[in-house]
Amino acid sequence: MAEPGAPFHDQPFPELLGLATEAVVSDDGRWVAVSSVLSGLSRVAVYRIADLSCAHLLTVAMETETMAFHPTLPLLAIGFDNGDAYMREGRLVLLEPESGHRVDFADAHWGVELVRWTDARTLELVFCAMHDGAEFERSRATAAREEWLGLDPGALDLAALDRSPLDPDGPLPWPDTGPALPRLQALAERIGRSYDGRGGVRAVAGLSDGRVLATRNHTTLECWSPAGSLLWSVPAPSAAGGTRIAVAADERAARVAVPGQDRRTRTEFPLVDTSDGTVLDRPSVPFSAALTARTDGVWAIRDTYDRDPWKEVPAPSTRIFAADGAPLGTADEPDRYELVPLDVGRCPELLFTRRRRRDVLALDPRTAAETLLFATEAPLGKAVYVSDAIGPALLHGQQGLIRRTFPGGDVVWRRPLEAVVAALDAYGGVLHAACEDGTLVSVDTADGTVLDRRPLPPYGVLSLHAAPDGTVLVGTQAGRILRY
Repeated sequence: MAEPGAPFHDQPFPELLGLATEAVVSDDGRWVAVSSVLSGLSRVAVYRIADLSCAHLLTVAMETETMAFHPTLPLLAIGFDNGDAYMREGRLVLLEPESGHRVDFADAHWGVELVRWTDARTLELVFCAMHDGAEFERSRATAAREEWLGLDPGALDLAALDRSPLDPDGPLPWPDTGPALPRLQALAERIGRSYDGRGGVRAVAGLSDGRVLATRNHTTLECWSPAGSLLWSVPAPSAAGGTRIAVAADERAARVAVPGQDRRTRTEFPLVDTSDGTVLDRPSVPFSAALTARTDGVWAIRDTYDRDPWKEVPAPSTRIFAADGAPLGTADEPDRYELVPLDVGRCPELLFTRRRRRDVLALDPRTAAETLLFATEAPLGKAVYVSDAIGPALLHGQQGLIRRTFPGGDVVWRRPLEAVVAALDAYGGVLHAACEDGTLVSVDTADGTVLDRRPLPPYGVLSLHAAPDGTVLVGTQAGRILRY
């Protein structure tokens, strides 16, 4: 595979995955440390302010509570807390940006809620704990040393520090760093760059002329030129932005799924002109819904909000539309959430499965009649349809890649992988799979032979599309669109 081209939306701080929670700058103005916290997993990236290159990236399975640079030394202190109400744990990390030396100190029962340097010798720590999920407790301790650089793991025992209790409801001396986003935007502007913090490229699609369509946070759909400039952008009704793109066969329009402000009560499915971003049609439904589509433009939505059928009037579980948005049919199920759409790329059929079984079936657009195709022993995972030299097939995978005949479902080959598949697509006889361990694997669609395996940068894979020109586009949580 060729060397990667310049990414689209090439903004700084991609290691933050589009979510900056706190930013602190060293007193000498050389370093900025930024935390990114999502669902109990933290990243802390340390950047050189001169060019905003990433010097260090830490990933910890706890939440970053606080960060503080030493007043005179090249040293960053970071406090972590696992947030558990019954088994609270914490960690103090000391990182030296210049040398990269890092040392971790753990506390098995207390989270580290606040760190701050009171002077060049003294680090103040505030600990927090929960008891039986109800009683909250705080304490303060200090650690004083003449030399803080080059410490070994046994240099500090957090549990042995002399602690004094604090009022759990009292105020803490939090540093007044201000919101992270404006600070990062100002740093980017100083070196002639921009940063909007809009990550979340949940869908990406390359067109025949080299243009690239994408969704991202706060954006329904955007279009990039082959050279990498933004041509147009359609704002979204919510911060989530678009989640699925279905491009028409002639590439003149694209249907997009976009959650509303309240994802439970509204989903929009605008049809966007790919030439200039004009919204041609904006149908919507008053509930959360998923979009699936087939190659001729027929599309279907399925209600995904699991409401109480005894208290709320149920809507049809699946609605089917023509490419222009005209209603074609509905599929009413006794159990309205039993019929689940399969998001299969490039497929000439509307494919569904049963929630309680592994049946794969095709749905007729006008009559909603179900045709059972085959059954599987496990969920398909990510999937794409191909028709190559050995016939039509479904290629799919979770922990590995599988080729099945279509519509029969017989397994042709299996290719084990070392990580879960995050996104995949196929074009020109090659199947590309982006995996959660940060690798991009390309295999021959006919026999599963591995053609290429390359590492991806740590930007969080969300989507993938194999463009007609052979370019593989990878949409990331960070907001960058990588191209290979």
